[in-house]
Amino acid sequence: MSDRSVQELLTEVGDHAGAFLWRRVCRDLEGPLRVALLARDDATARLARLALDGLDLELVAVPLADEEADAMGLGLTDRLLGCHAALAVTPYANALGSAEREQLEALDPLAVPQHRRLALVGRELLERLSDRPDEEAAQVQERARAVAPEDWPVSDSADARAWLEAAPAQRRAWAAEQRRQVARLLLRDALQHRREQASRARDELAQVESLLQAEDDALDEARKAGRRAAAHVLGAVRRETERLLVDLRDFLLMVEADLPEQLASVDDLPTLRRTVPHWLQHVVEGWIAERLATWRADVEADLAEVGLTDADAAHAELLVPALFPAPVASEGGWAGRIGATVGLGGGAALALAGLWIPALIAATGGLAWSALGRAARTAESQRKLLEASVQAVRSMGDDAERLLRDQIRHVEQELDELGEERATELAAARQGARRDLAARRAQRQAELEQADTLVTRLADALGASE
Repeated sequence: MSDRSVQELLTEVGDHAGAFLWRRVCRDLEGPLRVALLARDDATARLARLALDGLDLELVAVPLADEEADAMGLGLTDRLLGCHAALAVTPYANALGSAEREQLEALDPLAVPQHRRLALVGRELLERLSDRPDEEAAQVQERARAVAPEDWPVSDSADARAWLEAAPAQRRAWAAEQRRQVARLLLRDALQHRREQASRARDELAQVESLLQAEDDALDEARKAGRRAAAHVLGAVRRETERLLVDLRDFLLMVEADLPEQLASVDDLPTLRRTVPHWLQHVVEGWIAERLATWRADVEADLAEVGLTDADAAHAELLVPALFPAPVASEGGWAGRIGATVGLGGGAALALAGLWIPALIAATGGLAWSALGRAARTAESQRKLLEASVQAVRSMGDDAERLLRDQIRHVEQELDELGEERATELAAARQGARRDLAARRAQRQAELEQADTLVTRLADALGASE
């Protein structure tokens, strides 16, 4: 890769610090020969400078920490990147130690120049202190070679000077090699950063997906709860309504059997004509009022046994059918108000779990009572009046069964939608949170796609630089 393409790629992936460092490294490597001088103290560095005095190069001081000091800082390691070669120096009198070795080994991942030497300096001091300086110098060099990292050749200051005297001829080749090494370092760092960014975006996307799945699970649970509640309510209504129908037929059979005796007790036909319809209405209305109270209590007891929620059970009594007869003079009959006991103007409504369902208003009914009223006014004898009354009572039973079963069928159709209605309500209540989650998911997906794209580009560029 060209220098500019590396610069542009680092800028594009958002590594502006790496891009700045790359420009500075390229600038430094295009200048005179730069040699990183690594020493653990200033005295050792001065000895090295004296040994290298007069050479056409720039020495870049990079202090190595001793055993009690902190590790080399970021600024010092960055200075190494713009050097063509590296020279580590250690004195004969106190040669290479474990701390220096560890720091030299730690430099390899930091793109320290591959052209390097470890030089022993301060031979003059050794000659003044030792009776056998050559022998001791050889021993120190041997120990230094044993301690030094493998890729740091050990020599004395004279050999190091000779190596650096020949280095300017290799400056351009060394600069190209160092640029490739620094480019790989910066691209690896950028790639690692983008991989971490992609991993974070992937984790965040998974969290958002989990939250959205929890929302979907809550909707499904609302649907299931609505279906369970509908099934329980419908079952209780159907069971208790069947019992109501059986009891109603028994009661009407009893009324029918009692009619001859009741009519025979009144001799005056005009009085019978006026009172029989009202008397039958009063008797049936009283029985229905009492029986519907029982119906309500039985439905609520059934729902309590199956563990229906308090809210669902509280609304169940709104399902009580209105079987009270209308006035005889009205064309609308006693069954004209089958549905719920909650009236809204001329209609009725059925409430369950906060949802309003249209009431079931019977289109027919009351015909038996209307017919009885007309027949009573024209009856010529008690027998005719009795026949009209019996016919009205029997029609009442047929109408009641037909209309109540029709009501159950329509209630069942409405309750079939209860689960979806509950899910819709929950979705409406959680619309804002769900919208935010959807926006977050879209954002995380975009970030992940961008991070994956940058990772791919950096990986390709790194592969091309190898």
